[in-house]
Amino acid sequence: MPTIVPNASKKIDEAFDKFTGFQQKYCIHLRALVHRALPDVREDWKWGPNFNVNGMVCGIWGFKNHVKLVFFKGTMMRDKYKLFNDIPDNRGSRSINFSEEDKIDDKKIIEYLKEAAELNKKGAKLPKPVIVVEIPEELEAILKKSKKVKEFFDCLAPSHQREYAQYISEAKREDTRKRRVEKVMDMLIAKKKMNEEYMK
Repeated sequence: MPTIVPNASKKIDEAFDKFTGFQQKYCIHLRALVHRALPDVREDWKWGPNFNVNGMVCGIWGFKNHVKLVFFKGTMMRDKYKLFNDIPDNRGSRSINFSEEDKIDDKKIIEYLKEAAELNKKGAKLPKPVIVVEIPEELEAILKKSKKVKEFFDCLAPSHQREYAQYISEAKREDTRKRRVEKVMDMLIAKKKMNEEYMK
């Protein structure tokens, strides 16, 4: 069961009260639609106001020129009425923006809310991102020199492999690149992750 911030509803009240003009009106209206569509919804606060049914369903927030309704598993939704923005917000989320001139279509938004909540109820999970690691020649040479070093590198998560690759490839000068290659070789021999070095 997800942890719900105890005073989430009060925090949302206070947040929406700070808005002026259409932002406040639209935020309040969308919040009411969430409750109408999802009687079992629980208000929560993570990255701002969000609404929870077996996990985060959506979030609402006002900006200078628009109000944003974010669906946290939007990439898994049908987008039946083509309301989502063309540019994705991040890996899993999709959003609908409402400017002052826009009219909120309650019926369509309620459909989207119900679909999003149903995904959570069915236990739908967002696919894990595929991380492609481009190995620079110098790192490839290090891995070929030692079987043990290659075994350690291959066991690292793709994100850690990418840190090593970027550390070498981002060096602009030849002497800097050479020093970084030597450092990477020492760290791999010592079976260290790149981020361990950053934390020192």
